[in-house]
Amino acid sequence: MRWAVPICVVLLAGTLNAEYVEIKRGDGYREDLTPVHGTFKSKYENNFPYVCYDKRVRVFADGEEFLSYKGCTRVDVPCQSVGRAHFGRYPNDYQSFKALQRCKNSRPRFVD
Repeated sequence: MRWAVPICVVLLAGTLNAEYVEIKRGDGYREDLTPVHGTFKSKYENNFPYVCYDKRVRVFADGEEFLSYKGCTRVDVPCQSVGRAHFGRYPNDYQSFKALQRCKNSRPRFVD
């Protein structure tokens, strides 16, 4: 117990002087934190939360549905304001990047 307080102080002092902090979870997700005004902010923090597309093509053939999204992109304003359709809005930049890849590969989580 006596060692817990000095270790916490050393770790806290180390993070206050650090240029960045990297966090890696067991599932392979990595997050880099950079200091912004004395606190750490994720580099994946809502830079481009919206994923939009120009057009969606749905083809029904032999009882199956095929989707294709064209013109997938990420923007920092609502899709309707730039004349595009809404694929989704995401809480951080990492998740919007993953959604962009799903849009480009025509693999949405659900189809409206």
